[in-house]
This record gives sequence, structure tokens and C-alpha cells, in this order.
Amino acid sequence: MSDSMHRFVAHGDVRLCCEVRGAGTTHVLFAHGWISSRRMWYDVLERLDGERYTAHLLDFRGCGLSDRPLEGHDLEGYAGDLRSALAAIDAPVTLVAHSMGGKLAQFVAAERPANLARMILVAPGSTRATRFPAKHREMTLAAYGSRARIERFQRAAMVREPDAASMTRIVDDALVAQYEHWIGWYDRGRGIDVSERLPEIAVPTLVVAGGSDPLAPSPRVKRDVADAIGGALFVLLRGVGHNLPVERPDDIAAAITRFAHAP
Repeated sequence: MSDSMHRFVAHGDVRLCCEVRGAGTTHVLFAHGWISSRRMWYDVLERLDGERYTAHLLDFRGCGLSDRPLEGHDLEGYAGDLRSALAAIDAPVTLVAHSMGGKLAQFVAAERPANLARMILVAPGSTRATRFPAKHREMTLAAYGSRARIERFQRAAMVREPDAASMTRIVDDALVAQYEHWIGWYDRGRGIDVSERLPEIAVPTLVVAGGSDPLAPSPRVKRDVADAIGGALFVLLRGVGHNLPVERPDDIAAAITRFAHAP
């Protein structure tokens, strides 16, 4: 998929960038993870047929080309961003979500949006409370604004080395992510337990985990996500870490192609 256009979706007073690529009848909404952007999915899109799919790539508030408000950097604010992007698509949608986006996707899917048809969760965040020691928080937030530290942080989350262009892209996106986004999700998103909502998810769901993921370990992803969503399928990709869209774009694209058209 090469040709693209940027449309902006409103969530209240916040304008959210949704890049649209392709012109197919199968609509796919992509939701990125923490300190990332819609561009995390570019390597996957290169492997999808633009005549078969229309891809909608969301930038959450504070990320990419979306607005940078001081408020709403929490689970409900980002969930509202995702609801707005989903509601703006006048067609059945396959939602593909990574990491933070994966937790938000579960939260929103439990509300049974009318046009949500399927869901693919890629190294998703758990809907259980995820807490880290205070030192981890300090080290993580100390990376804000530092290219060298962000690159070390991203490399530590991966096993497979992406190509140089992809690595530069994900580091650049973290560099431009709003500080309120960095600290907001860390303090008011990942630590909130909303696991009681998962039995309400009624759409076919595929969960993909990295076998060596240090941020979303595969046993936790299977227990907290795949096993908690009725009928969900679980796929383990061995020898990879957390950033599966750049570590294994071929496999993620293949999973979309198979699952989006499954009976």
C-alpha cells in the first residue's frame, strides 16, 4: 500500500489523525502502542494488498500527527480516541491493536461496538493491573527526550533487529510523543484493572504473542487475554520480542490476511 491520505477524526475538542491507505472492501483499523504512532504498522502495510484492504491507521492523542491536549492521557481518554476512530468508519471493521492499543481494544470491544467485526491483538497489554517498581518508572521516564536512551529502551524490548529505517522511525515517534502521554499511560492506564469486562467481548479474536517478549510475556498474554476472551485463538511467535509489527511484519500481515477473511 503506497498511496495515502490523512483524515482527522474528532474526539470532543481533540483532532485525531487517521491515515487511510488502500481502497479495498475489507476495512482494518490499526491501533499503536505506548510512545508510538500509526507508523509502527508501515512494514505490515507494505505486505497487504491495497486493492483488497482499506487500512485506517490511528494516532492516539499526544502521538504522531494528532492533537496534544494536556488532558485525557489515561485509559478512558485513549479508549475514547479509539471509539471515535472506529465510529468514523462506515463499514464492518477488523481492529488490529498492539501493546497499549491492545489493552484499549479489549476495553472498547467489551462495549460491543456495532461495526466491530473481528479483532487481532498483537503483544497486547493485559487488562489486569500491570505495575512496575518505582525505579523502573524513573528509568523509563528518564528516557524522555533522549534519542540514545529511547533507542536502548526499544532495543531491549526486541529480539529481532528491524531494518535501519524501521528502527529510526520508531525512535523518532517516541521522541516526538508528548510528555503527558509518556507519564499518563504509565500512571493512569497500564495499572488499571478492567479484566471483568473481557467476558463481554463477543467478536472473533486472535491473540498473537512474542515468545521472548519482556514487556508482555507470552504466558501472561495467554492467561490474561486469550484464555479470558471466549473462543479466542492464540498464536505464539518464537524468537521475537515485543515490537512484532517491525520484528515479524510478514507474520502479522499473514495473520491479518487469514483471520480477516476466516468464516
